[in-house]
Amino acid sequence: MTFNELTTKIQIQHTQELSAFRHNITSAPYKAGTPTQLNADRRSVRMGPVQSVEDGNANLTIVADVEGLAWFTADKGLLGSCITVSIAGHRRNTGTRVHLPLAECDAWIEAILGGSWITHVYRAGNKVAADGRLDIASYRLFLDERRNPVSKPQAVADSTLRSLAES
Repeated sequence: MTFNELTTKIQIQHTQELSAFRHNITSAPYKAGTPTQLNADRRSVRMGPVQSVEDGNANLTIVADVEGLAWFTADKGLLGSCITVSIAGHRRNTGTRVHLPLAECDAWIEAILGGSWITHVYRAGNKVAADGRLDIASYRLFLDERRNPVSKPQAVADSTLRSLAES
């Protein structure tokens, strides 16, 4: 299956879960009238388990951590946030960890953060085996203070990040 076919299949099979997950990770982290504090911009959102589109015997758990950029840098005044999405696979019948095809993980990220945002997504230091499979896939998306996607801020010192658009 091609990357676009994978993404389309995910979008068709998981429309409601994707929509709710995307809303939860991209919406403002605090309620109107609540002061913006460093702790107010930190939360985790979970989707799954959902069935893998490439391995009918595997389920995926997808977790997103949303944190203020100040958590990543020495610049505690840095505005904006970072969304880290991690994908892990498990056997449906035993719960044991399974290796994930990188193409399917990339397709899930496209389905979750697609559109114009995907050009700002970074793969985070994933350890890929020689066969192109991995245990846990992690991705990062940086947002400015208006919740618009931006390139990795220079203050974020993570040399493992690779732009998904360049992969």
